Amino acid sequence: MSAFLADVTSLIEDYCGRDLDRRSGQSITLYPEGACALSIPARYQTFLTVTAVEQDSQAVTDWTFNGRQLTRDADWGESAVTLTASWGYEAVPASLKAISCSEVIRWLALSPGVESERVGEVEVTFSGANSAQTLSAATRTSLRQGRWRRGAVGSLTLRREGPVLDLRGPVVLHD
Repeated sequence: MSAFLADVTSLIEDYCGRDLDRRSGQSITLYPEGACALSIPARYQTFLTVTAVEQDSQAVTDWTFNGRQLTRDADWGESAVTLTASWGYEAVPASLKAISCSEVIRWLALSPGVESERVGEVEVTFSGANSAQTLSAATRTSLRQGRWRRGAVGSLTLRREGPVLDLRGPVVLHD
């Protein structure tokens, strides 16, 4: 079961293009293109904290970080930049845990070699002999709707059609 959860987590990370589990004190090597801004790949941007920056084995201290890129007054040149950083969720959001668990349950419910089953008018789809377990269409849709993909993580704006209710009492306000 834990192997399936690890597999699903890896597939979700690949699909979303970001690391979800917390990684602490890791090295990230980036290759600048001679500009003042050095972009951080989306994979590392989830709650990223940068503790040290080195270039050509020398500490760089004149940088600022805005959540998506490191900037400095002098350009970064062409040599590799190594960051010591931590990123990912301290605790994975419950919605991502639910998506992962439902995917594992789906995998466990299928017989080996069966890609999908349908009860009404009995339909079974068999996968090829070399196919690996993948994320279902429903999981991919949930991840897209949950805005977990490539830099889109944030809160959802919910709107309701109709009159706006004043929570101070039973009065209906008009738009």
